[in-house]
Amino acid sequence: MNKFYQQNIIIQWVLAFIMFAMMMALMIVWVLLMKLSFWAVFSLFIVVLISQFLVSPLYTLMGLYKYLSPMLLVVNASDKKYDIHNGTSFDYFFLMRKTKIGAQWKKAMLIYYLDGLLEIIRRVNHNEISEEIEIRGSSYFFSERTAKNMGFKIQKTGSFEKFNLLLNYLDLLWTFSASKGKINFPNLYNIKTVSITGKLLSQNKQKLLKYKNAIS
Repeated sequence: MNKFYQQNIIIQWVLAFIMFAMMMALMIVWVLLMKLSFWAVFSLFIVVLISQFLVSPLYTLMGLYKYLSPMLLVVNASDKKYDIHNGTSFDYFFLMRKTKIGAQWKKAMLIYYLDGLLEIIRRVNHNEISEEIEIRGSSYFFSERTAKNMGFKIQKTGSFEKFNLLLNYLDLLWTFSASKGKINFPNLYNIKTVSITGKLLSQNKQKLLKYKNAIS
C-alpha cells in the first residue's frame, strides 16, 4: 500500500487538506489567467494533471477512492457497479518511482491489476459484494485478446468517458509511455471499455492466477 497511508491518521488528514487547498489555489490562478488570455484554456491539461495528484489523498481518506490493490482502485463504488481505474499519479510517486520503465514497469502494473481483480473475486466469494455486480474499466489495462480470454465483454467507450480521458491525457500519456519504455501517444479512438460480472470474473479465477504466475 502507498506509504502515505501508513502515517498517523491525523498527519494524513492535515497533509490531505493542505494539498487540497493548493489545488483550489491552482484553480483560482487558472481562472484568473483565463480572464487575461483565452489561450490559457490550453493549460487546463496541466492543471488537471497537477490537480489529480493533489486531491488523491483527500479523496482516498473520504472513501471516494477505494483500493483493490496498491495500483487499482474503484471510484464511487456501489452495490451494483465497480468502475475500476489505475492508481493516481500520487500512487505512482510513492510506489513506482524506483521501478524501471519499460518491461519491468508494465509487469509490475499488470500484477497490481491482477491482484485487484483477485480481490474482487475474494469479495464475491465471501459475499461482501454481489456476484451480479458489474465491473467496468478501460481496455488499456490489458490487451483486448487478454481481456476476452478472461471473460470480459468489449464495447465502445462512451463519449463522456472519452472526454474524461482527454482531460487526463497528459497523465495517460506519461504512464502509457512508461509502460512502453519510450514516448508513446495513446490513441483514444482505440480505447475500448471492458465489463464483466462478479460471478463470471470468479469463474475465471484460475485464468487470472495462471496469467499472474506466467508474468511473475
